[in-house]
Amino acid sequence: MKRKVPVFRVNARPGTSYSKLTEIPELKDVIIEETVLAIKEGIRKKKKSTPIFEIAGSDCYVELEKNNWKPSLENALEYYIEREEYNKCAETRDLINKL
Repeated sequence: MKRKVPVFRVNARPGTSYSKLTEIPELKDVIIEETVLAIKEGIRKKKKSTPIFEIAGSDCYVELEKNNWKPSLENALEYYIEREEYNKCAETRDLINKL
């Protein structure tokens, strides 16, 4: 089944920095989950890049190039280890090994 690329919509106050947005736990959860799912599909379909999000109100996508998949998965793995989500750790480790 093909992954549906989610629409990324965040309402923030004017002047809010990107670093402040990344500190929101719920937002970080979603970004990591979608990154892992997107890479998983990219591996399965042998893609050179994979879309993670569509920017709301546009036809623009945030894409991740294949050369960035491993570092992104390694970051996700660290995140899952900190949260003690060991099933997700195993899945992420397996994806790293497929690269």
